[in-house]
Amino acid sequence: MSATFKQLEQSGWTEKAGAYDAHFGVITGQANTHVLDAAGGLDGRAVLDVCCGPGELTLMAAARGAHATGVDFAPSMIELARVKQSAVAFQVGDAEALDFPDHQFDAVLCSFGLWHLAEPDKAIAEAARVLRPGGVYVYTTWLPPEAGWDMFDLLTNAIAEYGSAEVNLPPAPPPFRFADEAEATAVLEAAALNPVCFERRMAIWTGDSGQALLDMIYKAIVRTPMMIDAQPPDAREAIHDALRSGAEAMRKNGRISMRWPYLIGSGRLRA
Repeated sequence: MSATFKQLEQSGWTEKAGAYDAHFGVITGQANTHVLDAAGGLDGRAVLDVCCGPGELTLMAAARGAHATGVDFAPSMIELARVKQSAVAFQVGDAEALDFPDHQFDAVLCSFGLWHLAEPDKAIAEAARVLRPGGVYVYTTWLPPEAGWDMFDLLTNAIAEYGSAEVNLPPAPPPFRFADEAEATAVLEAAALNPVCFERRMAIWTGDSGQALLDMIYKAIVRTPMMIDAQPPDAREAIHDALRSGAEAMRKNGRISMRWPYLIGSGRLRA
């Protein structure tokens, strides 16, 4: 039986946990302060960080005085998080079936996690279930290429020119669904979460070469390298070259700078 989308995501993040902080956490971590600000005052509050990865956001919540817990489906991510701070609770868990009783948390965070879930609606409903009435849910998600996502724009153009998007991988949920504010509002409201706000922000990746971009993709991202490697060998090499040269074209003052736009969305559980 072929692996499912969820199984590939779980095994991929388990394998790549060790490279995450150095290669990808430097991008996603730029959202952490804004996510915590969107959650409001955290001192003394119970906070759950879902899809916590190696735990940076969870630890920042704890530093603001929260009683923080981090959950991730990749055991190696949880191992890394526990090494960073043994006093904060980290555990392996499934965002779509949280192992917590109802109404336990004042805030639930999910930074860039919905992108990697097979059933994100279920994960949002689970977040609402474990929230106390009036509690807040905050998520982040990548915005589509037209919002200025340089890497994804390069990738889609390279695949369209040299390869095919129709590859032998299990189908993935629509990646930009929760970047659509109307769609996100409908899903939040279905989970009894009143939307609070949506805010667009920009993260920046910098590197010293086009090869550094390719290294980051292969070392710290899961589905994208699978899609590239599913191409015929000649197409694969052409896509690699297009990504390197496209990144080099963005070099200014000796460094390559690429935009990664994202959305912060939040909702509050109805009392």
